[in-house]
Amino acid sequence: MPRIVGISLLFTVLAAITATLFAWFMRKEELGQRIRDYGPQLHEKKSGTPTMGGMVIIVLWGIAIGIFHNDISRDTLFIFSSALLFGGIGLLDDLLSQIHKRSLGLLARQKILLSLFVTLILFFSFPSLSRIAILIPFSLATFILPRAAFFFLLCGVFLSTTNSMNLTDGLDGLATGTSIIVLVAYVMLFHDHVTLATILPLIGILIGFLWVNTYPARLFLGDVGSFALGAVIGALALTTGTSLSLPLLAGLLVAESASVIVQVTYFRLTGRRIFKISPFHHHFEAAEGIGYKYLLPNIEWAEPKIVTRLWIAQVILAGIGILSIYR
Repeated sequence: MPRIVGISLLFTVLAAITATLFAWFMRKEELGQRIRDYGPQLHEKKSGTPTMGGMVIIVLWGIAIGIFHNDISRDTLFIFSSALLFGGIGLLDDLLSQIHKRSLGLLARQKILLSLFVTLILFFSFPSLSRIAILIPFSLATFILPRAAFFFLLCGVFLSTTNSMNLTDGLDGLATGTSIIVLVAYVMLFHDHVTLATILPLIGILIGFLWVNTYPARLFLGDVGSFALGAVIGALALTTGTSLSLPLLAGLLVAESASVIVQVTYFRLTGRRIFKISPFHHHFEAAEGIGYKYLLPNIEWAEPKIVTRLWIAQVILAGIGILSIYR
């Protein structure tokens, strides 16, 4: 345990230094974030901020896992493979965005098809995962899905977590901090040696990454980072049998996705909006050029305040999630 903590702290420092150097290189090469045209003026000042910082996280985490090679288990391989494969989808999206010099890389349907293909690879590569008992929240009961049904669970979990994390990654540090909170919750629930050797170094790396990712961010996660982190959380839920408690443990991700679904559905039905802008974290920002009405009261907080308060909300939700599993 002390060795794991010590190495995790070392990687915290390494992540801060590496991310700083990576941000400098990306800015030097003029490889920055392309800001999507929302209509209202919101984040234009962030255009050009270095992106694809998730590559730093994945590479350093891979090195850390290599250091603990004696503790590599099936679950560790599944979690890291999930991050690597889904991170690859995000990297392709980021690269296409840079090549075409626009915010849009892969089309939504292309991301979904690639995600389903990756899920299929993981499903056949780790067949024993389907035999893991799934916990029913707030009870002692468990059940095991038939293998065919488990594939659909796999698809649902990964599509939800990766895309939800991608939506959450809209404010400086929000997705990174949320990931740390969820991972800490899993460490509190499952603190065996192998889990600690897998997850504690990643937590340390993410804390170091926050050094450059907090407001005003000097480096963004990029889709490579948000997809990889979403996959890590989804994989953790699958390997620990906590898929049904995941909506609580990662409650902020659910709220972000739900806000987009509700906004789009309500607009199509009524021609009106509920939020100023969705995902809902944008509703709390000051935005210029709003020429339409929306149902919720206008709120304008500074970005660091929004991020901090949403982190607090995620801590509360993760705490409820822990209670739903703790025995």
